[in-house]
Amino acid sequence: MVADTKTKGLTRALAAASLVFTLTSKAALGYLEQIPVETFAKMREVERYQMRIAEKLYLRGEFKAAMSEYEKYLTLYERSLGAPYAQLMWSHCLVKQRKVYTAIREGFLSVIDYWPDSHEAALAAYLIGWNYKNAGELPNAEKAYLRAIHDYESHHVAVLSKWDLTELYGEQKKQVQRVAIWKDLSYKVKRTKENSSILVSASRSLCSHHFYNGDFPEGLKALETSYKTTSLIYYIYIHARSPVNTLTGDPNKKPLGEKLADQAIAYIRKQTPATVGTDDEKKQIHKCYSYMADLHAYARRDREGLQTWEQLGKILGMDDGIRSSMADWHIARKRFAEGRKLHEQFQDKIKGLEKIADVYADKRKDYQPEKAVDTYNRIISLDDKENKGTWDGKIAATWFNAKKWDEAIAAYQVLLKSAPDKFGTWYRQIGLCYEYSNRIPTAIQSYRQSDDFPKVYFDIARCHRKLKQWKEALVVYHQARADKGAAPEASIQIGFTYEDSGSRENAIKWFQQTCKLYPKNSQASVAHAHLQREYKISITLGGATDDK
Repeated sequence: MVADTKTKGLTRALAAASLVFTLTSKAALGYLEQIPVETFAKMREVERYQMRIAEKLYLRGEFKAAMSEYEKYLTLYERSLGAPYAQLMWSHCLVKQRKVYTAIREGFLSVIDYWPDSHEAALAAYLIGWNYKNAGELPNAEKAYLRAIHDYESHHVAVLSKWDLTELYGEQKKQVQRVAIWKDLSYKVKRTKENSSILVSASRSLCSHHFYNGDFPEGLKALETSYKTTSLIYYIYIHARSPVNTLTGDPNKKPLGEKLADQAIAYIRKQTPATVGTDDEKKQIHKCYSYMADLHAYARRDREGLQTWEQLGKILGMDDGIRSSMADWHIARKRFAEGRKLHEQFQDKIKGLEKIADVYADKRKDYQPEKAVDTYNRIISLDDKENKGTWDGKIAATWFNAKKWDEAIAAYQVLLKSAPDKFGTWYRQIGLCYEYSNRIPTAIQSYRQSDDFPKVYFDIARCHRKLKQWKEALVVYHQARADKGAAPEASIQIGFTYEDSGSRENAIKWFQQTCKLYPKNSQASVAHAHLQREYKISITLGGATDDK
């Protein structure tokens, strides 16, 4: 009796352990590779053991060995509940070995033939279509998907098949069939936790289709199947932007785009809170007005968009956030003076001046680096001393980007005092200024004072190469090779250095070394191509591990 109790306890423990293993495996395997927990729980322990052996091999990527173990399971336990799953995974192993047609013919179809009512048969039906699609056989993929939908209409694979068909029809330019499936997924299929994400995506795709055709009501109807209240407002804005921009940009479709913009804006305006009572209401009002202004921008409506921001200022009270949005509106349309005027009205004077300076410092905007520096200096005179390093950094970056090398050097030297904790960065930047202004020996001196390794190794070596100091450059590159992350680049640069110095044999040696030692690194591909192009030498990537 005691022994019997112990046996039962051990059995329960093994079952629990097996269940834990199954749940852990489910996290590692995808939906199409998982065995149902209910099936696994009903299997005998010897069957579970054999399945675990095969699964471990599969997860390790040893697909040929895993295939043998799944085949062994089928031989030993062909009548067990796990047999259809073993056959399914045997088929997966073939796919992983790029034997797709054998997997379909001898694997997935066998699951359907021998166990037509099983969960695995449904998966196999879908996988036939999926593998045909991946192989580029779209007509066969379409037939397989339609068969899976017909034979397993209440199973999740029907939803998966429909979604894949929308992608397939997109490639085939069959928009009518594509839209029909989006409608089916959006309006007819019952939503579950399992299929929800696909149905949401279908409703969004359907919405975009209607919006691009200028049909706002139908697009809204599609989105209403997935979203409500504030989320619905947001996704109307998200999905209306591109269609509005595309349609209004086409002279023949501009009226359609204008109408779509008007309808979307009217809907958002109607859903905007009528009162400004709580902070949440204020935030939502701000969001809605920003959506409306943005839609005006996509519709190429300058005046209406600006008026929307002005209306928001009257409702919530003008603040720096709204001023910033209005200034950005002007700046995007090259009205820099108007934008600057709004920045000057900021209650936060330092933030306003920073925005003015940033516009002056941006080459895509009102590029005037001298005025940018003057404005940053104004900020320094107003801001706390502890922030001086921030503004000194912006001054240095402005001069650097303007290629005003002497001014940049002076600014970085100031940073050595105002932000000494980043001295390595500042010395490297000073070195770059000297290098770019062709003062190479002085650049080397600055680089040597930086601790920004391994970057400065390459800077120093590059300068030595410019001076044709080949030995010195090679010494530095070998120092860089001590850093594991820098080693591949250092190795190929050693090859280029030998090449520049006229040492052909050593150059070839180091290009080959790069290929052998770092086969998975992009530098190996560069070296491989260079060997073929310049030296007519072919070499197989690999031969050593990355650890070396």
